[in-house]
Amino acid sequence: MQLALDGGAATLALACACLIRGELRVVPWFPQFFVWLPLFAVARPLTLLLSRAYRPTWRHFHLADGVELALKSSLLTVGVLVFRFSHGFGLHIPTLPISIALIELNLFVIFAGSLRIFRRWTHNAGRARNEPNYRTLLVTDETSVAGAVSLIEPYPDVQLVGIITNEHAMRGRTVAGVPILGGFGVLQKMIVLHRVQLVLMTSGGMTAADEIMAQAAELGVEIRILPTARDLVRGRVRVSRSVRIEQMLGTYEQNGASSPVVSCFSNRCVLVTGAGGSIGSEIARQISLLPSLKLILLDQDENSIFELVNELASAKIEIIPRVGDIRDATMLEELFRLHAPDIVLHAAAYKHVPLMESHPCEAILNNVTGTRQLVEHADRFNCERFVMISTDKACSPSNIMGATKRIAEIIVQHRAECATGNTKTQFACVRFGNVVGSRGSVVPTFLRQIEAGGPVTITHEQMTRYFMSIPEAVQLVLQAATLASRGDVYMLDMGDPVKIMDFARKLILMSGLRPDIDVPIQIVGVRPGEKLHERLWQENAEVTSTRFPNVRRIKGSPLQPGISDQILELERAAAQRADQDEICRLLDSLPIDFAEPQPASAEKEAALSLSRNDPAPGRDKGSPKIGTRLSRFLYPYPEAEQPGD
Repeated sequence: MQLALDGGAATLALACACLIRGELRVVPWFPQFFVWLPLFAVARPLTLLLSRAYRPTWRHFHLADGVELALKSSLLTVGVLVFRFSHGFGLHIPTLPISIALIELNLFVIFAGSLRIFRRWTHNAGRARNEPNYRTLLVTDETSVAGAVSLIEPYPDVQLVGIITNEHAMRGRTVAGVPILGGFGVLQKMIVLHRVQLVLMTSGGMTAADEIMAQAAELGVEIRILPTARDLVRGRVRVSRSVRIEQMLGTYEQNGASSPVVSCFSNRCVLVTGAGGSIGSEIARQISLLPSLKLILLDQDENSIFELVNELASAKIEIIPRVGDIRDATMLEELFRLHAPDIVLHAAAYKHVPLMESHPCEAILNNVTGTRQLVEHADRFNCERFVMISTDKACSPSNIMGATKRIAEIIVQHRAECATGNTKTQFACVRFGNVVGSRGSVVPTFLRQIEAGGPVTITHEQMTRYFMSIPEAVQLVLQAATLASRGDVYMLDMGDPVKIMDFARKLILMSGLRPDIDVPIQIVGVRPGEKLHERLWQENAEVTSTRFPNVRRIKGSPLQPGISDQILELERAAAQRADQDEICRLLDSLPIDFAEPQPASAEKEAALSLSRNDPAPGRDKGSPKIGTRLSRFLYPYPEAEQPGD
């Protein structure tokens, strides 16, 4: 198409040159026109093709491309002139006058350049129709104005309405069709006059940055800095980019709920506790897409419930918000009697390890007493399914939070074992690793520290954690709810643990910065109750597969007689605000393997778990590495080539 268009332009240029040379009379140069027409129509685009003049894209035609077009178009004209001065090399061919050859060259460059400019204009116009325009003012100086305009021009969503500069020689002129409106003193006037929404400022306008920002802020107009190439080359601007949490685990493809999940939740009333939290809110979002009958959102944080209800306003199921505390037995009695939920998904818990170390009674009352009351109400009102969300910190807990979650698992298992024949409730627990992106988790914390310039704080160089994304965690909850269970624990196969130090360094690199140079990393020491390495299950646990490929079942071991009385004693002590020593004594007496972390043995365990030849803690050697996206992301090399080995 481009060859044909240039061939037509060459034909038109030759015809117009003959007319101009003959003063609009065709007869004098009629023979030469028809002799030379095939040559120009074919040889002109062919010469451009052979000289690689078609490499520039027409839709981004630039001044430099126009100069290249003119120079390469002159090759054929030079050949024609050589033929003319050589008297046709003795051939009986009418020679073309010099004036016609020169006029044709100029006309062809004009016609061919116009075609390219027209293509660029139509391309930009087509893009502009589909994108919103932000009316923008550019604040700059003479040295940066041309580059800044060229940088903005390709983006149709930025409508440049004018330029502000204190260069007096430029007043009243235009740059690429954009008028120069005046100096910094007329900024507010021009913002109002041209209905400006955005002010872009280059380094040339930084001499009065405070004044410009103050004037723009008074009118509520956003102002941004536009770095020039000169700033980037000289290191005046540091390039960084925002990192999305999903990037840390790779692309998660949610293909919709499976048939068992759809069947399980179809025409059911679902109660989600802790619905305002990271996990609870995502559970609510995914259930709102299922053919459920009602969705009850329970949380003690009214703001979170308010925001979630507004977010789910367009859902096709009935949304019932409830503000309340799971420790309030009267509230739970009313809720279960009024709505009779079929499925209870229990995500309400205190989860922050260091905070719960200093508030053990609150952790017990919320995580243990609250869970027990929910379990009792679900059993008494014949709910079909009850799923409690637990944590990998419940395995051999070394902190108050992990211990309370392990006790909550035991409560669920005990209720399932003691259920009578009339009880139809299926009780289960779901155990998570670290959920990337949840409130207070490591990734948002690291991102905030990186944005602030550091330091990124890590508690220990050898610390490792298992990771999973929020959508994966919720998918596990919904899948576990479909499985027949009598107090079993389900968990996702999350692959090998990830070293937090490597995780932080990769996150800094993804932000466009350099670890230890642009952003320092600081070791702050292990926090109270924190392990260096988490385990997924006990070594003697019976771990089996399920019908879901990524879900494992951890069969609960038989409970010791009298454990329910011990738990009630712990709850009474918490209700009476016993001191921490008493709480720890009662936790030690429970068969939950509760113990304070041992740094020395933890160091030894670190060396073993990080070895490439041994399986990770909590994994049997035959278990498949299903959820290892984050491990592969941090360690993209073969095992023998791991950096730092």
